[in-house]
Amino acid sequence: MALLPSAQAIGGSAAPTSWLGHKIDPAQTPFCHEQGCTLIEVRSNDSNRMGWHDGTMRAYQLRDGSQLEVDVRPEGWISNARLQFKRSRMTAQDHRTAATFLTAVTGRTFRAGAIASCEQAGLALNNPDAYGPEQPLSHWKTPNGLPYKARCGVGSQVGVWAGWMQQ
Repeated sequence: MALLPSAQAIGGSAAPTSWLGHKIDPAQTPFCHEQGCTLIEVRSNDSNRMGWHDGTMRAYQLRDGSQLEVDVRPEGWISNARLQFKRSRMTAQDHRTAATFLTAVTGRTFRAGAIASCEQAGLALNNPDAYGPEQPLSHWKTPNGLPYKARCGVGSQVGVWAGWMQQ
């Protein structure tokens, strides 16, 4: 069986291995094709937006009712992405979806078990004001030196997120 050449080898360009730091339309990604993402809001950021005062926030509704949000810098690249579930705790399926989401967003491998452990650590804090555990799921720097983190959330922020300048 012969191997097909990659798009890059035949003169095309390979798809980015992550959403972060790239100009990507989330609705056109395999994750959104699988999850049924529908664009529901595009909002220009201003000084009232916590964390970002420029660019836009784009929100997508997933088929299961969850919400995906991305922060898009004025230059068009994605700086942060969030997947929030509309329930008080993640299900086993949510852990799998969250792991798939973070893997797509970051280009790093995440496992459902790690998401579940992160959620448990956040719930163990027993603090209604805590968004999640202090320890991120992962942290790294881009080749250009930008610091990125992936985190999980509990309480009012049930879900996962990753991006630049995460606290």
